[in-house]
Amino acid sequence: MKRPKLIALDMDGTMLDERSRLTERTKAALRAAQEAGVRVAVATGRMYPSAMVHIRDAGIESASIFYNGALIRDPLTDETIYEKNLGAELTAEILSFFRERGWYIQIYSDDRLIVKDASDERCKYYEDICGLKAMSLGDNFWSCGLDSAKLLGISFDREIFLQMCNEVRQRFGGRIYQATSWNAFVEIVHPTVNKAEGLKRVSCRYDIAREEVMAIGDGGNDAEMIRWAGIGVAMGNAKEAVKKAADIVAPPNSEDGAAWAIEAALAL
Repeated sequence: MKRPKLIALDMDGTMLDERSRLTERTKAALRAAQEAGVRVAVATGRMYPSAMVHIRDAGIESASIFYNGALIRDPLTDETIYEKNLGAELTAEILSFFRERGWYIQIYSDDRLIVKDASDERCKYYEDICGLKAMSLGDNFWSCGLDSAKLLGISFDREIFLQMCNEVRQRFGGRIYQATSWNAFVEIVHPTVNKAEGLKRVSCRYDIAREEVMAIGDGGNDAEMIRWAGIGVAMGNAKEAVKKAADIVAPPNSEDGAAWAIEAALAL
């Protein structure tokens, strides 16, 4: 195993601790990697403006992946390198599907978080995570006609969450890419979009071979990129399916597992 030339890491549950904070140890590891000539990129389901708070704090300079791969953008220049939305027609169809079942869903469009009712507890929960305020449309939400980079269903009820996962997959199949996170989120993006595809584009941009890439993550939406990378690292807090996709299992995010993995990579 050789030192990677590119390290890509998920944000929530990986780069950030259990309280969504960037610890000093992780920040130091990220900066040390870049000072050693290793590129560091974020690969997150988060919105660009939400992720940028931590990207700036960590001093990350390489093109990074947002909305699970629907957007790749340079954090230094704001240049959009790749973008693939669901399309207004499919967005509207999915919204209608959720409305008929009484499920909660939110839209990500033009780097805005858009909801029906910003006072909803699920919206408040997400706002606390992402550090941004949602735009509330009321009943116009269902007919807004927006083209969404990502749609996110949320349920804190385990049975409804699983039902949401299964029924969305059955109804839309290969027309979408679906992943889960936080044990409550159902993430929906374009079928050609995922973090592995995003990481391929970033590594190609910098002429870095797959074997020279390390990917670190914890969620179901991280499994593809962990499996694709030359060195795949699952966090100790990851589900077993994600750990099985990895070459290495790091300590959990509560114990700076991402920093541990980066430090080990720099020692190669």
